[in-house]
Amino acid sequence: MNKNACFMRWWLLNAVLLFIGFVCWRFGVFHAIYHNDSSYLCFVIMGIFCWISGYNGTLAYSVDTQNKIETKLDLSWFFSEICLALGMIGTVVGFIQMLSGFSSLNVSNTNSIQGMIVSMSSGMATALYTTLAGLIFGNLIKLQAFDIEKSSVKEEGKNEQA
Repeated sequence: MNKNACFMRWWLLNAVLLFIGFVCWRFGVFHAIYHNDSSYLCFVIMGIFCWISGYNGTLAYSVDTQNKIETKLDLSWFFSEICLALGMIGTVVGFIQMLSGFSSLNVSNTNSIQGMIVSMSSGMATALYTTLAGLIFGNLIKLQAFDIEKSSVKEEGKNEQA
């Protein structure tokens, strides 16, 4: 196996993700998230992903030179769960925001009903965007950590045989 195969897989995954990010930016996906996620947790989750992905890149680069990398991966596993938890928190925030429109509802007033529908759609957008961001980025961090962990086990086995 190539000396830096783990790092190259990490680099390829992040190059593809960077391209996908550029396409999303070009088609206004980030703009839509910014305007529809009133909690802004999607961007917090994306920031955590970028930071941990860089950290995982340094671990992937040093898989063949350092032993006991598994203990350093605990941070990656922890933040993958944090991303998932933040996605769920955003879901709850979105549902609370969605249901808060019912408190001021006057069924005899059409403007009140229209305002409630706008509030509900905003809350649902927050709930869905944060759930999606938490699931996607949490699982991408897990994918990176899993690959690094398996590569380090293979390298450790090679070092023991030599």
